[in-house]
Amino acid sequence: MMKSTPLTYLAWVGAAFLLAASAFGQTSEICRWDAAKKELTFSLSRLSGVLNCDLSASHGKSHHFSKVVHTPSNTLVSPDVGGMVKAGLLNYFRVVTRGGYLTELRVESATLKPTQDGITFIWEPTLRRQAKVTAQFTFRDPNIIDLDLRVETLAFYPGFEILLSAYMAPGFDGGAYVAKQEFGPNEPEQIRIQDQPMIHGLYPFFPRDEAGANLLTDGRHQKGRFPWRMAIGRRYGLPMAFFNQGPVDVLLMGRPEDVYAVGATYKGDPDTDGVARHRSLYLSLFGEDFQPGEGRRTQMRMIIDDFGSDPKKHAELYQTFLKDVAPVPRSFTINPVQ
Repeated sequence: MMKSTPLTYLAWVGAAFLLAASAFGQTSEICRWDAAKKELTFSLSRLSGVLNCDLSASHGKSHHFSKVVHTPSNTLVSPDVGGMVKAGLLNYFRVVTRGGYLTELRVESATLKPTQDGITFIWEPTLRRQAKVTAQFTFRDPNIIDLDLRVETLAFYPGFEILLSAYMAPGFDGGAYVAKQEFGPNEPEQIRIQDQPMIHGLYPFFPRDEAGANLLTDGRHQKGRFPWRMAIGRRYGLPMAFFNQGPVDVLLMGRPEDVYAVGATYKGDPDTDGVARHRSLYLSLFGEDFQPGEGRRTQMRMIIDDFGSDPKKHAELYQTFLKDVAPVPRSFTINPVQ
């Protein structure tokens, strides 16, 4: 009988471990892709859910999060019941320009590229939307959904915008971070958004600056499907908003250079008020003039856990996000077509 060397022995042990893990169905993959259903099931240590990618079977959405659960508390986060069941938790909504409407990415077919920890959507240019859009979703333990967005424009688009939307299950209430002073240093202050006569029926948005406020009211959102109007609030203190139910918070944040406004619906009567029924967060992305042949890139992050609406903890999570995305360039070169 041959005597195994230490290296051979370790290799044998490693192979046996992998074989045993395979036999019991244990893998290191965060995501599992079902090609037949076009569904991506993700499982993190504190968060699980399904990303439905079949336009014909997921309420007409190309990306539609459902069955999203904060597992330690067994709290349903996605709007699987109620008036927003067709919207799903998180998706790319409108693509608009200054005074104009191009499309809704969430109802357009995309090329899908699933991986072990996420999936990439590629929307090729169309006559109506002369821009290629690539959106990468990455799931990170224990509670993070990261989004990386690339845009390659083939035409001139003034004030180009992609609107990211997120919808919550019944029982969640919203909040945002605004500047304590409208003029002066931008010190963030957490506010909770309640229905009141002045904003009733409107969608509250908090711009980064006066230029952002002007974009929100230039008529871009009164065109296409679902025309709506915004109630322009104070400038945002952080490009981040949240919804919470008890101790469980759902935070959505983006890069300050690329988020020109943050939206969060108010708390009201969901049975009689469509705005309150949405329970939604929004990030208005870019809002800048895009030139033909320009490549732009930005990142967003959703974090779900029991933070108890603590402003200090929220600020720490946001600073971690900024550090993570700081090395990523915000523009890239588009290779010319051969």
